[in-house]
Amino acid sequence: MTAGEAIEAVRDRVALGSKPSDEIDYVLAAAVEAARVTLGIDVHDVQIAAAVALAHGHVVEMATGEGKTLSACFAAVAASLDGTQVHVLTANDYLACRDADWMAPVFEMLGVEVGCAAGLGQDEDDRRREMYARPVCYATVPTVGFDYLRDNMRLRREDQVLRAFGMAIIDEADSILVDDARVPLVLSGPSDVPLDLYVKVDAAVAELEDADVAVDHLTRTAVLTDAGDEHLETILREKGLLQGEGLYDGANVRIVHHALMSLKAHRLLEAERDYVVANGEIVVVDETTGRFVDGRRWSDGLHQAVEAKERVAIRPESQSYAGISFQNLVLLYRYRAGMTGTASAESDEFRRTYGMTVAAIPSHRPCRRIDEADEVYRSRAGKLRAVVREILASKERGQPVLVGTTSIAKSDELAAMLCGHGFEIVDLARDDAFEPLRADPAARVVAVLNAKHHEHEARILADAGLPGAVTIATNMAGRGVDIRLGGADGDPHLAAAAEAAGGLYVIGTERHESRRVDDQLRGRSGRQGNPGRSRFVLSLEDDLLRLFGAKGLDRFLSRAGFGDDDAISHRFVNGLILNAQKKVDGRNGEQRREVKRYDDVLAGQRTAFYDLRMRAVDGAAEEIARDLVERAVEVLASIHAPEDVAPDDRDVAAMAQDFRMRLGIPVRPDLLRESGKVIVDAALAAMAAKRAEKIARAGEQVYAELELYVVVSSLDIAWRNHVAALDHLRSVVSLRAYGGRDPLTEFRTEAVEMYEALLEAAALSAATGLSFASVKPQAAAA
Repeated sequence: MTAGEAIEAVRDRVALGSKPSDEIDYVLAAAVEAARVTLGIDVHDVQIAAAVALAHGHVVEMATGEGKTLSACFAAVAASLDGTQVHVLTANDYLACRDADWMAPVFEMLGVEVGCAAGLGQDEDDRRREMYARPVCYATVPTVGFDYLRDNMRLRREDQVLRAFGMAIIDEADSILVDDARVPLVLSGPSDVPLDLYVKVDAAVAELEDADVAVDHLTRTAVLTDAGDEHLETILREKGLLQGEGLYDGANVRIVHHALMSLKAHRLLEAERDYVVANGEIVVVDETTGRFVDGRRWSDGLHQAVEAKERVAIRPESQSYAGISFQNLVLLYRYRAGMTGTASAESDEFRRTYGMTVAAIPSHRPCRRIDEADEVYRSRAGKLRAVVREILASKERGQPVLVGTTSIAKSDELAAMLCGHGFEIVDLARDDAFEPLRADPAARVVAVLNAKHHEHEARILADAGLPGAVTIATNMAGRGVDIRLGGADGDPHLAAAAEAAGGLYVIGTERHESRRVDDQLRGRSGRQGNPGRSRFVLSLEDDLLRLFGAKGLDRFLSRAGFGDDDAISHRFVNGLILNAQKKVDGRNGEQRREVKRYDDVLAGQRTAFYDLRMRAVDGAAEEIARDLVERAVEVLASIHAPEDVAPDDRDVAAMAQDFRMRLGIPVRPDLLRESGKVIVDAALAAMAAKRAEKIARAGEQVYAELELYVVVSSLDIAWRNHVAALDHLRSVVSLRAYGGRDPLTEFRTEAVEMYEALLEAAALSAATGLSFASVKPQAAAA
């Protein structure tokens, strides 16, 4: 029996009522055979164990190079047997497409169609719909998240691209579910802020002095001091931008907001670290991976503030149309599993937030990597000289070196220093970039891999294990791409030479805020039992140490006679770094919890709203339109004929005008003195008569389409305004803590009231639209 026949037999048993979990042994046996036949891979026990753990919903902790991609493939096959839609979610578009293509032969032999929704444009709905329709689809979390938000803005069910949220298998789970989860996914559209306002505010903020601003790099905040308030008020008034009595007058809310965004752009965001200017645009750099994030724009006017700062063309600010946190998106799936090389450190968060426990899988072969103690230098210049010395020494041994940096600028700076020692930076666009090393390991060439060259990532890193290779990369090198000793083609002679020289040597030039990212970088070395070495070379001027007590250590080293080129390696320093990382991790963890707490408030409203909207799309538009019209009439009646106001005290003229302007119906003057119920009944009867007249004029089908459009568009506009209002409330509600009130409780209370206002606004909009919409008479039958 072939692997495909075995899976077909399992599928038949599942159709007759057998549970997929009871068939896991047969599935894995067939999958192992399929991998052997199609890919020539001999599957190890640890990969099978990982597949079982994934199938049971665990987060699998598995060392780099141990075969997580294959394990995910096996688990996806098992999960899809009963018709469950499986999404394999990876860290970026490249990895999603690579893994889908790589595993396609295995899926094909097992009779499972596989697709990839990553990297497709917004105008490729048909293609994305086709990919999602397959039993297994590879994608990224943002891709699925934005498709989910867009699907809930479609006018027809058949226009949606997603199927169902069955099972999610999440690669690099710590990066996606932890690091990326501090910022929610937000679907945006253009707002009405005039573009010249950003330029004027930028010019004003640029005049502020250091004493006007208090900057906290730990919490990433920049605020005005008392002196700064006065100075900015003076500047803005001189430029004619200020209204009212002072800076914080209600009329100046927009100006102050954009001034604070500009302040953040000038004092906290740095070019070549947080963003780059490319082709006249600001391109965001992910702080964790160092990658460019195509299409991402900072919200709330911050991106426009950076554009004004860098004197590039300003694109209109976006208004939030819809949003969802990473956490609540993943929780839409019925089943969840994940895999990463560093999961144990976040086991509590995986369990608490996602209901997943961590399963640690041992490596296939014992790790032979030597992890050296950190070396710390007093100055950054001394550190860089030490890194260059390490690289040169490794080059002499023929040992491949991977140097990890934290920003594009720092990787370029280190490469420039190597050029001063006779190195040549290779052209990454060439397929034979590292070819000189194959002929001569002593060839002084260096590859600089950062977000500027991300499209060459896989090919360059695949050759980073050649003897004598020197590769400088941002943290992007720590994720998803394998580095084999001997290069991409695994030449046994070159592999033996690299192994004899000590294996891949990983040098970190700065500690990341998260130790997990450091561990991922270390994990590039020592794969599959290969020898390797790692070391972090740091300085007291590094961001992490500078923020956490390095001044005292610097004074101690100075008194002890340490110069710029003298290193200290001591457990006290390691403890200082570990403590700093714990503090930052604690802060980041609180940010993630806060994002989810506030998004949980919106989650219930989002679900209720999307259910209401989809009911309209699915054929209940007439019923919902009737409910909205009734609500609109009741709102108007309650405004003009409240129970606590005597009929003779009503403003009858205003009431009549409101009914005429909003609903297009006249109400007899004598009725306006009646009870609210009488007024409502009369208005609803008039609205029903108008509806019947339009149906008779245009026909049932045409009016049904009009009704659907008016209902859905009214709901959508009200929802967008609601989301924007909640965004604004979220940005200011924290200030209420100064008054002894809990911001989250305040947010929750006001959000409920605002949702009721949303429904009222939608009702009035729909009633007005249906009343005043004109229809053409239907053509007479021939």
